[in-house]
Amino acid sequence: MARFERILEKSKIEAINEEEALYIFKETEQEEKSTELLQTARFVREKIMGNTFKWSGGIARVLRCNLKPLCQYCPYWRKKGDEPLGIEEILKGVDYIARHGLQEFHLSGGTTLRSDGSDVLEIVTAIRAAGYNDMELDINCGAAMSFDTLKELKQLGVKLVRSVFETINPQVFNKVKPGDDLEEKKKFARLIGEAGLGLGTGIMAGLSPNETKYQDYVDFIFHIKHYEHLKSVYVSKFFPFNGIPMKDHPSCSDWEAARLIAVMRLVLRDKDIGWAAGWGRDNYPAPLMAGAGNRVGGIHINRTPHYHVYQNEEYLYEDNMEFHNHMESTSKKLKELGIEITL
Repeated sequence: MARFERILEKSKIEAINEEEALYIFKETEQEEKSTELLQTARFVREKIMGNTFKWSGGIARVLRCNLKPLCQYCPYWRKKGDEPLGIEEILKGVDYIARHGLQEFHLSGGTTLRSDGSDVLEIVTAIRAAGYNDMELDINCGAAMSFDTLKELKQLGVKLVRSVFETINPQVFNKVKPGDDLEEKKKFARLIGEAGLGLGTGIMAGLSPNETKYQDYVDFIFHIKHYEHLKSVYVSKFFPFNGIPMKDHPSCSDWEAARLIAVMRLVLRDKDIGWAAGWGRDNYPAPLMAGAGNRVGGIHINRTPHYHVYQNEEYLYEDNMEFHNHMESTSKKLKELGIEITL
């Protein structure tokens, strides 16, 4: 049996190591071996995590991003006059999510470096005061909260806070996130655990140059593995949106991002591995085909975009807010994959 097949067989029983992960990345540039990798990753997910998924929702732009300059890949906050959702709008979004039976959702917003997080605390306090006490919250607002704020969030029932790196290669980080601070992100990740909360993070596939990308992926996976309180990680996919400084940077391929998810599954075996920005509904291979799970987004709420990509039964535009509900169409697709979704 060749080394590639031996590593995949080993991965069905135990986690692969750094050297093996790097080897797998290099060996799977051809579709045939990539397919074998994805099949193995799905096997590991089903063996350890099962094949039952849970719905989740999300509310974006709950805070303004005050990073200067903005991240080079991000299309948000580039138009003068952009405003975050106010608390009453956020509560309207929470009500929409709750009425559709979802029991968990995330709040995502911009970052103000070295903030104490009182703005986040105000939002969560308002959500609980409005009677939404049983819904699980996932907070993703940058490395910008004090230890006291994190402790108060825990008392309010928050179980997970994210410190999203996108990359841990210092040179790449400083180039694409010049207004952010990698060391602050790492400190914040540790602080989340000290406050007794679960850690979530994320990586953006396609940021690194070809010469270092596989090593960068491996370094990221094994860095976050060391956080004992790690619960969740998502993979975004770089896309050259109009108006961003990186508009000439190549888009990340579906296969590259899917392979990243798959290798991640062979290492982070019992973690929730999700997907975020850059993935479309027609991506092939899709994240679930690469071993992602076991949560799937069903509802996403945002400020109404400057353009309406879709105008159908899944998209409701009301009071300058966008309500994107694709639970029905997603259920049909996942049923074809033999995946059951629960509330």
